Amino acid sequence: MRSTDRRREFEAQTRPLLNGLYGAALRLASSRAQADDIVQDAMLQAYLSWDRFEPGTNLRGWMHRILLNAFITQYRRNKRERRALDLEVDPGRRGALLSSAQEEAETPDGGVRYGGLTRTLQEALAALPEEFRAVVVMADLGEMTYREIADALGCPMGTVMSRLHRARRALARSLTAAEGVAQAA
Repeated sequence: MRSTDRRREFEAQTRPLLNGLYGAALRLASSRAQADDIVQDAMLQAYLSWDRFEPGTNLRGWMHRILLNAFITQYRRNKRERRALDLEVDPGRRGALLSSAQEEAETPDGGVRYGGLTRTLQEALAALPEEFRAVVVMADLGEMTYREIADALGCPMGTVMSRLHRARRALARSLTAAEGVAQAA
């Protein structure tokens, strides 16, 4: 397959998944800049591996697995490195550089809007271990099926269900504790 045909096929197949991938990256990363990087890394890795994708299989699951791997790689890299200064994009050019999904997800102060999630829930979600957070994001926020999540994570469906159950319990405990603190104040 010629390079241009390969690129066109890749773009045609993955373009409909971009908003969902970006939303998942925002929920995993909790910052717009980091989510942009994760999606970009995931798309590059997917393109480089496109010849290994088997047509007719679960493209959405495959892409989400690549996205999750990109997030984990970046998370580990950030743990080892100091955070670089975020350079703000020129406000006049900012609108031209953002997709509709990015504009909808961004708060006026440059933070991330989690589709109606309260700050308390956002903080509880961010406090989860990454393997639990990924499953909650995919199932509850990304509305993926257990099978799609299992395919994306490369683990059995039982593991997905177990992690989801444990993540939801941890979120419930965290939210109950936060509610108790709010009532005491």
